[in-house]
Amino acid sequence: MMSFESFVRLGWSFFRTVLRGLFPRRSQLPRFEAQYRPDGVLSTASPEVSVQDGAQRCFACGACDVAALERGEFGALGPLGPMGFVVGVSRQAGIDLGVADELPAGLLQALTEACPVRVPFVPLVDLVRRRRAEAECFALAPASHARPPR
Repeated sequence: MMSFESFVRLGWSFFRTVLRGLFPRRSQLPRFEAQYRPDGVLSTASPEVSVQDGAQRCFACGACDVAALERGEFGALGPLGPMGFVVGVSRQAGIDLGVADELPAGLLQALTEACPVRVPFVPLVDLVRRRRAEAECFALAPASHARPPR
């Protein structure tokens, strides 16, 4: 059996929930993204989502590693090779995704062609470089500027 106080609290919570549903509220997603973007939270922007979807198709078969080894450029996308790079980006593994500033011509396209699920290496490298530049901007910004707008 419910006590009178429990019944009143339950009724009050129900009333507030119904009242909140009647009035539209602002989405808190932009604020959330602004707050956690420096920590590497993935964006919901349409171009980034499509690139991330392409990276998440990777099932770590190693075909891109073989293609990179055959070209003699295994370490161009970092010490773990192309497969480690894709897995690190798509799973947010927290590893250093050190991408060289200058990559050998045609390497990224060759890796995409070697991949059975066609992971988009070119846009993926662009995304990682953009994220790194953003992270450096956040690291250099004073604390008052790094906070999200309220």
